[in-house]
Amino acid sequence: MRSFVQFAAVMAMALVAPAATLEQLSTERMIAESTEIVRGKVLYCVGTYRPPVVWTNCEVTVTERFKGAAAARVMVAVPGGTSSGIRQAYAGAPTLERDKEYLFFLWQGKSGIKQIMGLCQGLLTIVKDDKGNLIAYRGKTEERMLDASGREISDTGLTVRLTTMRAKIAEAAK
Repeated sequence: MRSFVQFAAVMAMALVAPAATLEQLSTERMIAESTEIVRGKVLYCVGTYRPPVVWTNCEVTVTERFKGAAAARVMVAVPGGTSSGIRQAYAGAPTLERDKEYLFFLWQGKSGIKQIMGLCQGLLTIVKDDKGNLIAYRGKTEERMLDASGREISDTGLTVRLTTMRAKIAEAAK
């Protein structure tokens, strides 16, 4: 009976909220409102069920810290995933890959859970370009997005040199 009730709750959530509407966040706003900004590599991810939400919790080894208290590792929670036989998906939630390096814009609310700012907007993949420069990027999202005035807009994604991002974060800290 308990499994049926959980299944029914998940199905009801899926029918009510099949898509997300994201508020467009500028890089400046993500820098200002993040409680932590780190560059790091995902060690592992595991699903946990905290009713009514399944979370994917990923441990990240911090290779560079731009904002927040010093720590060698950070646990990042993303809504959605699989746990206790329950699978949930949240539109706009990013998927983290093991051994991949990212730039994380994180916020921590009253619950103590560290989450990515603006869902997919606050996660940038780190790669090297053909000249060996580190680049932080995210592709554009197809989720519905609104600007600050509530008008629907199209996301363009983000590509920036990591050195440029470092400078923006350092300037915001002044």
